[in-house]
Amino acid sequence: MFGIALFQMRALQFVLFCFAAFAAYATYKNRVLSYIAVFLAAAWLLVLKGYEYIPSGRLPMDLSAISYFLYGTCVILPFRPAKVTASQLATLCGLVYGLCVIVRPESFYSRDPDEFVRYFAMVNHAMLFFGGLAMMGHVRFKWTDIFWTLGIVAAVVIYTEICVACGVAEGNAIFSQILNGSIIREVLPNFSMPWWYYIAYYAALLTAVAAWLGLTYVINRKATSKDLKARFFTY
Repeated sequence: MFGIALFQMRALQFVLFCFAAFAAYATYKNRVLSYIAVFLAAAWLLVLKGYEYIPSGRLPMDLSAISYFLYGTCVILPFRPAKVTASQLATLCGLVYGLCVIVRPESFYSRDPDEFVRYFAMVNHAMLFFGGLAMMGHVRFKWTDIFWTLGIVAAVVIYTEICVACGVAEGNAIFSQILNGSIIREVLPNFSMPWWYYIAYYAALLTAVAAWLGLTYVINRKATSKDLKARFFTY
């Protein structure tokens, strides 16, 4: 039964990945439809997560949770650099979460015993992935925007680590595990993490981040360069 549940999680996550990527690509061809889809995704995440967090008084502690509000808010705000960062982080969070579910579904199974909660989280992250990709077709990236993205990420890192240090948040969230390098223990529980591991790990992490930023700029150029006349639907 456990094995079947893990297979279902992997299969559903793969389908959600494919659907989100295809939907973003398909809407690129229709600027009006894509524009509507971006706002619907933002409204979905803002309303849903606002209802989840605001009445309970909880604070979003993980990068994904913060990205829900960041993406939903920046879609509305008339500030281009913020939209760039929001689209990059939303896509990245959806991608990383989805890959982690496919590679290690048992970790998510144990964290969220309730089947509905697990599947709903997968859908919401797929919505982040789709929303971020779709918005890349509506906002023109500039290389100077990298400083905005890195600045916001640094602020999120400081905020998260302060919350963990103060006991407000748990340190086993995926984002915290990625930051401190302990994510490897999801695969190798008994790994001792020697000094050389941190050098190799952070070098690989920085390389992956740089590669991701470069890829988003390529996607942005491909998504916007052929439709420059649709200025009403391009930020």
